[in-house]
Amino acid sequence: MNRELVSFFQREVFAGRTHLRIAEVACGSGFAAHLLAKQNGVSLSLAADLNQEDFRQANIPDFRASFLLMDLFRPSARAGSMDLVWNSSSVEELEEPEKAVRSMAWLAKVGGLVFVGVPSRTGAAGWLRLLPSRRAKLWLGRVYSRADLRLLLTVAGLTVKKETTYLFGTFIGVLAQKSG
Repeated sequence: MNRELVSFFQREVFAGRTHLRIAEVACGSGFAAHLLAKQNGVSLSLAADLNQEDFRQANIPDFRASFLLMDLFRPSARAGSMDLVWNSSSVEELEEPEKAVRSMAWLAKVGGLVFVGVPSRTGAAGWLRLLPSRRAKLWLGRVYSRADLRLLLTVAGLTVKKETTYLFGTFIGVLAQKSG
C-alpha cells in the first residue's frame, strides 16, 4: 500500500518539482514518510503522530523522515508550511474527520495539496462492515463512497484534483488543492 501511494505521489505531486515539504499526519510507523524522504525533489518528509508507539515497534532501519510528535487537531508545525499534507487509513477512525481535514488544510501552503485515503464502501472494507461483529466494525472505522470523500475535502475549502483507488480497491483517496 505504501509503495502504491508513493508511486501515486510521484506522478501527481512530485513531477518536475523540487524542495517539497511533506507531512504524513497520524502516520503510525511513519514507513510511508520514510519512503517519501528518499524521493527526488523531497527536501523534508515529516512523520507526525500523537505518540511514537508504532514508530518504535516498527524499528525501521536507517529511517529517513523526521518524526514529529504532533496532535492532528492541534498541529505543532507552522501553518501554510507544507506542499503536501496527507494521511491514509486514519481519518475513518476519528470522531471528527471534518476537523482533521481542516487541520491538514491549515498546514498546507496556498496552492499546496492535501490527500486523504480511507476504506472504500465498495471494496473489501465495505464488505467486512456487513459482518455482524461489532469488534470488526470498530477496527475498520467508517467506510466512504467517493462522493463522501470528495465532500469531506471540499467542506474543508479544498478543490478536488485527482482520485485514486489502491490496495486492490480496498481504499479510495482524494488529492485536493488549497486555494488562496
